Amino acid sequence: MANNIISSLGGGSGIDTATLINDLVSLNRAPDANRLDAKETKLEAQISDYGLLRSALSELEGSVAQLGSADTFDAKSVSVPETTQLALTELDSSAVAGSYQVQIEQIAQSQSLASAGFASADAEIGKGEITLRFGDWSGALDDFTVDTEKTGATITIDDSNNTLEGLRDAINGADIGVQASIVSDGTSYRLLMTGPTGASNEIELTATEDAGAPGLAQFDFNATSQNMTQQQEGRDAILRVNGLQVTRETNSVDDVINGLSMDLFSASNTDTISITIGEDRDLAETAIRDFVEAYNTFLGAVEQLVGVNDETGEFGSLYNDSMADNIIDRVRNMIAASVPGIENGFASLAQLGIQTNVKDGTLSINEDPARINTNFNAVMSDNYDLVRDMFVPQTSSDSAAIEITNFTQNTRPGNYEVVITQQPSKGSLTGAAVPSFPLDTAGKDYSFEIDIDDKTAQISLPDGVVYASGAELAAELESLINASSELADSRTEVAVDFDGSALTFTSEAYGSSSLVAIKSVGADAAEMGLSVASGVAGTNVAGTVDGEVAFGSGQVLLPKLGTAAEGLALKVNEGATGASLNFSRGFAGGMSSLINSFLASNGLIASREENIEDDLTEIEDDRTDLDRRTDAYRARLESQFLAMELIVNNLNNTGSFLEDINDRLPFTAPK
Repeated sequence: MANNIISSLGGGSGIDTATLINDLVSLNRAPDANRLDAKETKLEAQISDYGLLRSALSELEGSVAQLGSADTFDAKSVSVPETTQLALTELDSSAVAGSYQVQIEQIAQSQSLASAGFASADAEIGKGEITLRFGDWSGALDDFTVDTEKTGATITIDDSNNTLEGLRDAINGADIGVQASIVSDGTSYRLLMTGPTGASNEIELTATEDAGAPGLAQFDFNATSQNMTQQQEGRDAILRVNGLQVTRETNSVDDVINGLSMDLFSASNTDTISITIGEDRDLAETAIRDFVEAYNTFLGAVEQLVGVNDETGEFGSLYNDSMADNIIDRVRNMIAASVPGIENGFASLAQLGIQTNVKDGTLSINEDPARINTNFNAVMSDNYDLVRDMFVPQTSSDSAAIEITNFTQNTRPGNYEVVITQQPSKGSLTGAAVPSFPLDTAGKDYSFEIDIDDKTAQISLPDGVVYASGAELAAELESLINASSELADSRTEVAVDFDGSALTFTSEAYGSSSLVAIKSVGADAAEMGLSVASGVAGTNVAGTVDGEVAFGSGQVLLPKLGTAAEGLALKVNEGATGASLNFSRGFAGGMSSLINSFLASNGLIASREENIEDDLTEIEDDRTDLDRRTDAYRARLESQFLAMELIVNNLNNTGSFLEDINDRLPFTAPK
């Protein structure tokens, strides 16, 4: 039908009405189409330029992050002569500047134990349990002092692993720092056990055999039975630092010279090694200068977006964009503003000699010696610590019992008053008085089941051991409980003490979920003062921050959500009553927080980009509407021109008819 219409157009009038219609449609469509094209071009440019703004902010934030790191301002340098006795492995920013004379008198070594020989590596060894504990053997190997600070293990040997290889794998699988291997001496196979280095990391082994499958006792190494043979004793590393003798369990030493880690290789009674640690302020100065350069680069980049493009002479796509202007203005305002939360010292870049140029807003560093008060070099030289405090986040508390351990983006700088209304405490249980000492376990059932923070352990004192005092018994029980697989796997621990008459069991955890209870006892446990009982549960810390009730869990106190202090995490120790806290995010922390809020997935830039994408979608919808209106307009024109052609055609036909009549009339017919 359309073809018929098109072919009919111009048929009567002789006018090229098809071309005329196309021209009229194009003229009618052009204003709206041009408007949509222009709008689309601008929006696409804005999308691109917001990406450039995002990139510029990201690069600026990178330089700010370097300024916000304490390591930047606390950097150290170290010098040490060439030596084969030690190697420096790490220098931390916490290292204290100074000179240290180090002499290595003894390096640490591990105790090793070897079993009797077996015919093969898969020889059966019996079934039961082997309890492994760490401590210190006397020189004669007749007395073992348990180290209750170290966690041993109880290793189960059953049908699945009752071979020499199975025992080796079970010891290694316990992951307590003891290495087990099988060594062939040419005629038999021996189990070789090597503990961690250190005098107090020597090993005690006590087997509890299954009655129907004996054999594990051949791996005993305790004060009563020693069927393993010591190959070498455990030793501590001994060194002197500026004349002071110190000992360490390992040859990897990281806490003798604060912030400096070293590995010890050999000892000498005559050689002294000089180590010099100095402050390295160049890193901080470089970071500050890099920031000034990065900020100026940022300004130059964004000026092309919101101002005049130097290359094209045209306004950027974000010219008069209120959100882009707002982002840039807020960054500029922070450059000029004082850092909130700083009460003493430097609080603005201007005080450091970093000035804003009035002409273009860029930063420059004043290094004019005549301007002493705001000379950057003089400030860095004379007040370096105050410079550090201005850039790096700072927290302080006037009470050693309350410390700030964390803060978040929601935390506002300022001063806060903390009042503690309930102390944190640990769950504990105190037994009855122990009748007498020494306590001899021979032929007795000194077993009990104990719950620590909802973790249950079955404990039994070894048979045939004599405990001379309550302190000795407490140390033994603490070691056995913490070495039990049920507690060791969950990292739950308990401290056992003897107060002169009775045993006290105290969980190492704070809070209302901290609880100690005796669930069941053996026939003779009363002789240790133990019976079925529940102790006293721990308590969560409670208190207020600036008068608002805070949330307490264990030792941690968290300010109320929605308050200025939201996000602070406070560690409250026993005995705390209150504190005055101060928090400053520092210049770098504040700037990073601001920039990250712009760059966040739900930040201003993402929101603006989403709105632009919505506008682009609307343009596609508007184009669809325009196409529909254009088609309707074309159809209307075609209908009107077709009607015109029909009229013209009819008039032509009428004219031809009249002319034919005229030719046949008497007086008008041609002669």
